[in-house]
Amino acid sequence: MTAHSTAIAQRGVFGIRGPFGTVPAWLGLIGFLHCVGMAGIVWYDATTILDLTVFNLLFSTAVVLGFGHSDDAWRWILTAYITYAVEVIGVHTGFPFGDYIYGSRLGPSLYEVPPMIGVLWLLTLSGTMYWSQQWIPQQGRKFDMRRAAITATLMVAMDLIIEPVAIRTGFWQWSGDTIPIQNYIAWWFIAFALAWGWRHTMTFRTNRAAGWLLVVQTLFFIGILLLPWKS
Repeated sequence: MTAHSTAIAQRGVFGIRGPFGTVPAWLGLIGFLHCVGMAGIVWYDATTILDLTVFNLLFSTAVVLGFGHSDDAWRWILTAYITYAVEVIGVHTGFPFGDYIYGSRLGPSLYEVPPMIGVLWLLTLSGTMYWSQQWIPQQGRKFDMRRAAITATLMVAMDLIIEPVAIRTGFWQWSGDTIPIQNYIAWWFIAFALAWGWRHTMTFRTNRAAGWLLVVQTLFFIGILLLPWKS
C-alpha cells in the first residue's frame, strides 16, 4: 500500500471529518428526509413533494461526493456525461433502451433529457459498485469480472424497482406504457462496461455513503410502490 493510499485509509477511506461529519450521521439525515418525503407524498401533497425530487438528488449527490476523493472527480463527471449522452441517444433514436420520453420532475431538460439523469446513474453505479466490492473483496482479474457482473445485475434489479416508480410519478413514460426487455439488457451491459472501466477507482468501490444511500433510495422507491397515494 502506498503512502497516499495509507493516508486515505487512515481517514476512513472517504470519511471527511469536521463539517461533513461521518457517513452514518449524513445518511441518518438523508434517511430522515426520505421518510419526511414519503409521509408528504402519502398524507400531504404528492405533487408538491415529487416536484422537489431534483433538490433531494442534488443534496444526496453532495453527500456522496463529500465522501469521495478529489483525484477521482473527473471520473464522476465523465460517468455522468457518458450516461446522459446515452440517454439523449436513447430518447431520440429508441436505442438502446426503447421508446420513451422524460417528464419535468427531474429538472430542466437539454436535448429532451434532464442532465440530472446522469447524476442518478452516477449515484446508482457508485452504490452498486460499493456493495459488489463488499461481497467480493478479493483482488485479480477474475474477481474484477465478477464484481462488474454483480454491479450490472444489481443495477438491473434497481431499475426493476425504479421503472414502475418513474411511470407512476411522471419521471418518464414509455411508448404504449410498456417497458421493453431491451431496456434491462441495455442497463446491464452499460453498467457492466462502466463497472469494468472504473474497477480500480477507489471512489466507486469504497464509498460507503453511496452504498447506504442506495439502500435508503431502494426502501423509498418500494414505499412509493406499496403505499396508497394520489398524484
